[in-house]
Amino acid sequence: MKNMLDSLIATLNSDLRNEWTHLRFYLYHASAVVGLHCSELKELFLEEAAGEMKHVTAFSDMIVGLGGVPTDESNFFPKFTDPVEIINHAIKLEEEVVSNYAQRIKEIREEYEITDPNAKWLEIFLEEQIQNSREDVDHLKQLVKGLN
Repeated sequence: MKNMLDSLIATLNSDLRNEWTHLRFYLYHASAVVGLHCSELKELFLEEAAGEMKHVTAFSDMIVGLGGVPTDESNFFPKFTDPVEIINHAIKLEEEVVSNYAQRIKEIREEYEITDPNAKWLEIFLEEQIQNSREDVDHLKQLVKGLN
């Protein structure tokens, strides 16, 4: 059981690393965006960053609750100034986490007893993360509709 828990914590830390990446991506691009409507986009990106901060905190708290140590590392992200490029990459980032979390739920269902309260709690948590990221994808796609 300890090895499974260690594996789960490592996987959650990988997901946390992605959340840190998203946070940094949005914060960076809030200042880097240029062009028409850059003020509105800055506000949007700062709102997205605030949402990502909640995700970082939630993942960190979960990892600590499971007995692990949360990472403070992030992955590389490309830097843009063009609003459409920024939004298209944000869509890619959000779609990636939707896919990752759906895979994570599948893994939990396969590896843990359905009666395990940690597994059920984690499944519900990840479903909420999927919903949040999917809503972000839909909103971002509306912003660039017809511009791609």
